[in-house]
Amino acid sequence: MESKRWKLVLFGSIGVAVDCLEWLLEQPQFEVIGVVCSREPKSNWRMEVRDRDMQQEAERLSVPILDMNDVLNLNADIGLSVRFHQILRQEHLDRFRKGVINMHGAPLPEYRGSMGNIMAILDGKDYFGVSLHLMDRGIDSGDIITVERYPITKTDTVYDLFVRSNRIGLRLIQTWLHAVMEDKVVYEDQAAACERLNYTSRTYGRKDAIKYKRIDAAMSPERIWDITRAFQFPGQEPAYLETPSGKVHLSIPKNEAEAKTATEAEYEYIGSKQR
Repeated sequence: MESKRWKLVLFGSIGVAVDCLEWLLEQPQFEVIGVVCSREPKSNWRMEVRDRDMQQEAERLSVPILDMNDVLNLNADIGLSVRFHQILRQEHLDRFRKGVINMHGAPLPEYRGSMGNIMAILDGKDYFGVSLHLMDRGIDSGDIITVERYPITKTDTVYDLFVRSNRIGLRLIQTWLHAVMEDKVVYEDQAAACERLNYTSRTYGRKDAIKYKRIDAAMSPERIWDITRAFQFPGQEPAYLETPSGKVHLSIPKNEAEAKTATEAEYEYIGSKQR
């Protein structure tokens, strides 16, 4: 008798979601019944780094491409959101027997929403991270499955953190997804996590971060450096100085950005399930 396969829908458009899809298709326990992704042209940063596109890759892999309305007619076992760009309403979440797991590109409970990597640099944090959590109606407020935190060096740009969190987040999915389906995960409420870790949970968006992009020449060299690296992301406007003649953009030369104080292989992660 053939064993039951878990029906899964993947939400995601960018390269790390494509990597996840390819891994899922190799897992005999999962049946990917569709992906939900952007139908729009790739953004500037994705064009610049030649990021793989889910719409193109799903077609190549013969995986059905769904939209949010299609989801409302599904009866699936689990949903998996990987850097997905839309909000899932409760009526979407209800279509999945085990709910929807989100790969959030920042550590929870302290950094909800978007732009967490920018804010962590601006906050002077010496660590960042990535989380898996169960989605609910709030913004990244659902129960935590696992969090992995890693060090930030003084030469890390915001794009470095973005790439590193994607890589680690994919590994966490590969490590934890089967355990979720087999009911082997102990979820942690975020309020309890805040109390245990003595953290304050904050939710950020684009407006919270973008206001820091303007540099004042009177700032300390250290602050100018941090703001510059906090907004160094391919295809996006960098930090700037205002002059009577217009903006002067600041960026870190590639050779400086790559001169890490520690190589990737030397990082010791602060904890793979540090909740």
